[in-house]
Amino acid sequence: MVGIVGYTKFKNSPSKTRIQRMAGAIKTNRDQKIEYFSNDFLDVASVAYPDIGFSEFAVNEDGSVGVLIYGKIFGFKDELKLLKNKGHYFKNESNCAEFIVHAYEEHGNEVFRDLNGSFCLTLYDVKVPKVLLVTDRFGTRPIYYTFMDGEIIFSSHCRAILECPFPRKLNLKTLVKFLYYGKLGILGDETWFEGIKLMPSASVLTFTEKGYTLDKYWDLVYSARSVNEDELVQALVKAFKKAVNLRVKDLDGVSVQLSGGLDSRCVLGVIKEKSNVTAVTFGIKGCNDIAIAIEVTKRLGVRRLIINYDPNEMVDYSFDVVSLTDGQATVNVSYIPYVAKKMMENGLKYYLQGFIFDVLLGGSFLSKEFFKVKGFNEFMQSLEKKYTLFQPSELKRLLNVRLHKYIAQVREEFAKTARETKGNTFPDRADYFIITTRQRRYTLMGSILCREFVEEMLPTIDNEVIEIIRRIPPELRFNYRIYRKFLFALNFELAKVPYQKTLLPPIVPSRFWHPAILVIGALKKLSRDAIRYKHSYFEFNEILRRHSRWIILLKETLMDKNALIYKFGYLNRDYVVKIVDEHLKGRRNNGEKIAFLITLEIFLRTFFDQDFKI
Repeated sequence: MVGIVGYTKFKNSPSKTRIQRMAGAIKTNRDQKIEYFSNDFLDVASVAYPDIGFSEFAVNEDGSVGVLIYGKIFGFKDELKLLKNKGHYFKNESNCAEFIVHAYEEHGNEVFRDLNGSFCLTLYDVKVPKVLLVTDRFGTRPIYYTFMDGEIIFSSHCRAILECPFPRKLNLKTLVKFLYYGKLGILGDETWFEGIKLMPSASVLTFTEKGYTLDKYWDLVYSARSVNEDELVQALVKAFKKAVNLRVKDLDGVSVQLSGGLDSRCVLGVIKEKSNVTAVTFGIKGCNDIAIAIEVTKRLGVRRLIINYDPNEMVDYSFDVVSLTDGQATVNVSYIPYVAKKMMENGLKYYLQGFIFDVLLGGSFLSKEFFKVKGFNEFMQSLEKKYTLFQPSELKRLLNVRLHKYIAQVREEFAKTARETKGNTFPDRADYFIITTRQRRYTLMGSILCREFVEEMLPTIDNEVIEIIRRIPPELRFNYRIYRKFLFALNFELAKVPYQKTLLPPIVPSRFWHPAILVIGALKKLSRDAIRYKHSYFEFNEILRRHSRWIILLKETLMDKNALIYKFGYLNRDYVVKIVDEHLKGRRNNGEKIAFLITLEIFLRTFFDQDFKI
């Protein structure tokens, strides 16, 4: 694992072994380096690959302000010049931490609003004294925190906090959230562990000996107004090209994770120095993603790395997926650490991807019903219909009766989250909802897994790009309407290559996309998922039926009478067996539900019963 760990010492001064234990808990690779930084009221450490440069520390001239950052910020040269003109001295003008130190001296907390990149950081100010924890606009580098003995303890990973030591108690409400809403992730800021919370995105937590405050410095609010569509497209193309090339400038070992989707081909297509980049594509041999990606690389003249995998072998990474994400990623993405490891073995250090671009620009989670919604109750019903994993009636059969009280509580929290969405229209609010839930608490876990081996840069959430997207009304985002125009203007050749979701090239009018998706769905059913198996790079429904080692894992977890989900009295085995039986016999596709159930069992074995062996 990579990231930062630390704690304050305003009232207590623990021995150095605490910070060493915390850092050691997230160091999982011998090439990762631990660096320690300390003063009278703060101990912090970073764990990172030293040759990649995604962890930096700096102090001002008198040592009164210091910053430890994990991640990167971009585009601060102009502001740095202004700071120099005001008398600030820089030892290293490319050091992100040093820039933030001096910008903070000049502007205080206002500096965080304009930082452009994927990062988390801790800042100390001796003169107050106080410690700040800061997350980027989308929370792409998580910080978890808790309070103990009047101090704050924080880390990029929950497991480090547990090493303090911190009482290890399962949050039962989180268990219900996990199963109720599935890929939305854990609602709110709670974690699997009682007392440990996740910092919100775009936030500053200020801690002093008197207490703490938690403040938002930015929020994603669509502010659509009368716009010229062509002008928007041209502005977005210009900003996007700038964002991508700013991040890859002067780097070696750069790659783009290229799928059969649109986001990643956009990123790859605008890189100026294509001879310096490798397109990485992965999947089951012969899957559509690989075939489409090969066509993209041929048109762009980019070298490619194809990573094929046997689904059976991915079982070996199922425990890693759960452990490295503190139980937030599910076993059906077990190919991710395998792919990232292969990337590192092939000399790659960095990768770019199209993180949430299809949501931001393409309205990929919008449906027509959100445009027809007339009030909050309809909005709430539409969200629940779209994002529920286990229905309440199913949960009552699945969960032990002592957990039933949490079902209504979790649904009320879902409703509260829906009420707090921002935007002038329900489609805008629907996109706000998915970005602040699923993208932050579930989708992001893929990035956490990849960063274990190769570092990540995210041009799709560049500040300038986002400010343009915020001006686009939902009618233009819906069904990829403006996305198609953006792709045409970006690189028309790429619009001639099929899109994995529809198997149609984007030059085909978008009104034909939904019918194409319906046809593909019908063919999947007629072929008993044979087509689905090749359509996706990891079709878990069919993998669970076809591949012996996954069936063995299923039997050694969910079918085991001594499994912890039953031993601890959380789930009813009879209902779990019914779900598994329906799936294996082909009566229903319960693969996603089974993935969450297996993940829960592995999580319990990893964090709550170290002696359990599979």
